[in-house]
Amino acid sequence: MKKTGEAASSEELALETVIAAVPEWQGQSVAYERLVPPVVSPLHRAVDGDCWMVAVGTKQPQFFVKVLNPDFVPYSSGIIAYNAAKNAAAIGVAPQPRHFVAEHHAYVFDLLDASWRTARMNDFGNERVTANVIKAKQALHATARLGKSWSVFDGIARLEADLAAAAIVPEGDIWWLLDNAETIKAALHAAGTDEKPAHADGLSSNIMINGEDEIRLVDFDQACDTDPYYDIGIFLNEAFQFDDAKRGAIEIFDGTYSDAALHRCKLYGIADDLMWGLWGILMDATSPRTALEYLKYAQWRLLRCRMGILDPYFETMLRKL
Repeated sequence: MKKTGEAASSEELALETVIAAVPEWQGQSVAYERLVPPVVSPLHRAVDGDCWMVAVGTKQPQFFVKVLNPDFVPYSSGIIAYNAAKNAAAIGVAPQPRHFVAEHHAYVFDLLDASWRTARMNDFGNERVTANVIKAKQALHATARLGKSWSVFDGIARLEADLAAAAIVPEGDIWWLLDNAETIKAALHAAGTDEKPAHADGLSSNIMINGEDEIRLVDFDQACDTDPYYDIGIFLNEAFQFDDAKRGAIEIFDGTYSDAALHRCKLYGIADDLMWGLWGILMDATSPRTALEYLKYAQWRLLRCRMGILDPYFETMLRKL
């Protein structure tokens, strides 16, 4: 591990600036090491910020520090993310947050011990793990409102505007995908939606798991007040390819299964794929981090979006919410 004062890269210098901004760490020996490198595809992990483990006054790391990358700052919830993490930690479904260093867009959390690892797709074949993820998200839905009302359609509109501002015109059938997203939005609006505090992140890499099948939610950058079926739907979209598994998960969430709940979850998954596909196109064209495979990620998310819209039951899903 490096000690403060030994930074040799811009990322390390940014971390040392954050370390210097944490009052409790002043005057103590502080060492750090990068926890995971950023990867967009095939595993989406550590893309929004540089992730570090930090040891303060000891050789054993006790803290996890994430410093957001400048190209992701506009899409982060900021203090809302920190407050959501505090709420989640208070009910035992997330690591304890310690600091939000707003001026440097950084978060400090307690570091989970070595018994925890990043969840992988095959972990959700374990019914206990899936049930624990759903119950954790559901428990978070019952906490205090976060003060940021948002829907995936707001995200799509924001990215459309950002693409236009950067003079980027997505090629191919993006116009058709956007038209269908508007149809989904109208159908959900007509059916009515709820709004509760949510993790709002479907990535398996933002779920930690231990040997007892316990889970912890991490990375609250997308946290907001939104339809809880969006929160569950994007997780199911990531975790399961087939509807049978999704039906079982919905029964855990609602206490009973209904086609309407399945349709709502799947439509949100389609819209979420479009949003992140647009984000990938934007990052591919504008991010200075050219080594990351943003376009490959965008193409995968947009492919799954198309598959959802071309589902023979797409029209049925729209009508039966």
